[in-house]
Amino acid sequence: MTEVPGPLATRTAAARPRSARTYQQGQEELEAFYLAEMPRMTVFLLNIGASVYEAADAAHEAILTLLPDKWKEIDHPRAWLRTVAYRNYLRQTTSRTHPLDPIPDRAGGTCPVDLVLLSEQQAAVLDALRQLSPSEREAMAWKLDGFTHKDTARALGKDPAAVRQAYVRARQRLIGILKLKKEAESGE
Repeated sequence: MTEVPGPLATRTAAARPRSARTYQQGQEELEAFYLAEMPRMTVFLLNIGASVYEAADAAHEAILTLLPDKWKEIDHPRAWLRTVAYRNYLRQTTSRTHPLDPIPDRAGGTCPVDLVLLSEQQAAVLDALRQLSPSEREAMAWKLDGFTHKDTARALGKDPAAVRQAYVRARQRLIGILKLKKEAESGE
């Protein structure tokens, strides 16, 4: 007489077929990747000049391009995601409006926009970043997100010297903008 297996819900992880364990492990890895990268990508796009809604929308679209398993095949997924998210942001319609409805929560009840809380100082930096040229803002956003000039150049298909030069110009302009703002606030 052969033994009849119990219901799937009562099987342990060790008793599951190998493909089911691999699938579950892949889902857990993707969830961890999503939770780590969504707030960072949203801030990255805010630094580029997107609104919170535009950033969340472009970041979500970028994550969707990675499903189901493409994200494991990419050599530099963080840089790749930012490149795709930035392109998604640029493709958004020119008549940008702020939606009246809240951004829907993802499964589990966590909205990535809620994870991006800006301090007063961060808001001031975002305002200053908006005064930079697009190439300066782009170079600064990548640097603020922890990428080197070489990594940024590779992701954007640009010369590293051009990225470095844009970053230096952006840094100099930001120092001037933020210093003037500091002096204006102190009344000098």
